[in-house]
Amino acid sequence: MTKNNNVCYNSQTAIVNLPHSRYIDKVLRSDSFEELWWRFKDADYPSKEISESYAVFSNMKKVCIINNFNWLHIGDGGYTRTAAVFAFFSKTLNISIDPMINVNKFFDWSTTYDVKNIMIEQCKFENLTEENLLRFINETSVHRNDVKGNFQNKPYNIALVHAHVKLDEVDKQFPNWKFLYTNPCCMPQTQIFTKKHMRENNIIEIVNKLDLGISSHQRNVVIYKKLKPE
Repeated sequence: MTKNNNVCYNSQTAIVNLPHSRYIDKVLRSDSFEELWWRFKDADYPSKEISESYAVFSNMKKVCIINNFNWLHIGDGGYTRTAAVFAFFSKTLNISIDPMINVNKFFDWSTTYDVKNIMIEQCKFENLTEENLLRFINETSVHRNDVKGNFQNKPYNIALVHAHVKLDEVDKQFPNWKFLYTNPCCMPQTQIFTKKHMRENNIIEIVNKLDLGISSHQRNVVIYKKLKPE
């Protein structure tokens, strides 16, 4: 039997893999649905947004131990949706980075539900340096009442869900990540790494697939791992 992402077949039968709603169901059944709903309810297509954010968590837990890392969610939109999913489904520190973050709604929501472990940076990722961001995490993670746990000096991963950024620039700005997730959309040529960039920066591709749990035609998922320099 041979297969690709969508079809398994042999000489007699063909099995077509169909889109599923398991990611959405996970969130709907969770004890955190009420809290998370306020992050997704104003989206044009809430189920699409839920599936995209939970897909990051589902795919990443297959390649790494989620709780062993801090997470940078770049291009997380106005409502910090992927950071919110990680904060409620894991014990991680999540930094949501986007110039469009609605700060007032974030603090209203986080205060109402006593949300822990999300820090926001209302700016472009280019306006942050890795050194300053990591120093900020280390200095505040043990003092702020909205951060629970010891996150000092932990390695970090990067999540980009339809983030309108160039991956090579993200890598230049935050070069010491361990795993990076990208869900490309309208600029796929810049939302994935070139072979040349991967060779020059000790990066390997470990996942490249269509994720049928994402309720969108833009459901390609790519995960990279950065190797230690030889």
